[in-house]
Amino acid sequence: MDTLTGRTIRALKAHIGSNQFGSGTKLGSLAELSEQFGVSRTVIREAVSALRSDGIVESRHGVGVFVRNRPNPDIEDASSLDANLALAPLARLQTTFMDLLELRMAFEVHAAGLAAVRRSWAQESNIWNAARGFEASLEDEAALDHLDFVFHRSIAEATNNGAFIEFFSLMSLQILPQPAFSKQLNPALITLDYIQNTVAEHRAICEAISSGSAERAREAMRIHLSRSHLRYRGFSDDAASPLSNVAPKD
Repeated sequence: MDTLTGRTIRALKAHIGSNQFGSGTKLGSLAELSEQFGVSRTVIREAVSALRSDGIVESRHGVGVFVRNRPNPDIEDASSLDANLALAPLARLQTTFMDLLELRMAFEVHAAGLAAVRRSWAQESNIWNAARGFEASLEDEAALDHLDFVFHRSIAEATNNGAFIEFFSLMSLQILPQPAFSKQLNPALITLDYIQNTVAEHRAICEAISSGSAERAREAMRIHLSRSHLRYRGFSDDAASPLSNVAPKD
């Protein structure tokens, strides 16, 4: 089921399975899940409905969505095992935040190059719309997090490579800082200059992809992620690292 709804269903199942949520665990409201997975409420509602039909979740009106039964790969047909479930152990990798950033760079730099030569007009428009939305929301931290996610997801989708799209859906919650643009949580890192530089870098990536040059697109993405990489490096040995929760130490 290679549709946005299908991918959201698989991502939601992986989220439940990889975090080992037990029966009765609240996943959030539809609005919260919509923001978390970067999709519309219509899409998340369809995904929740499908998982409800499978007995995995239940919806409580006015309260939210709760886990009913965790997905069990042992009872599924081997030929239809969900790639998200197969990769779920990745979510529990005991690795460093900087290792994850390097993985992100390798993946997204190549994705930008593919997007430059494979994107459709509609996909290019989606990338630009996310970048412009980000630029128009500089004072709204929650919106910045969501639009940054949408921007990078749109580039992955513009590769028109199913494996790239699935990998982004699987790993985005592990690789992308959440929240990424909180001045309150990371006052030394998230400054106005940092956000404005992000705006400029997003635009440079958009222009490179629109030019159709894979080399330009890869370089623009490399510059963008390298800056984040270098800035986060200063936090990498700090217990208060922006993503210390992603790779907890034993």
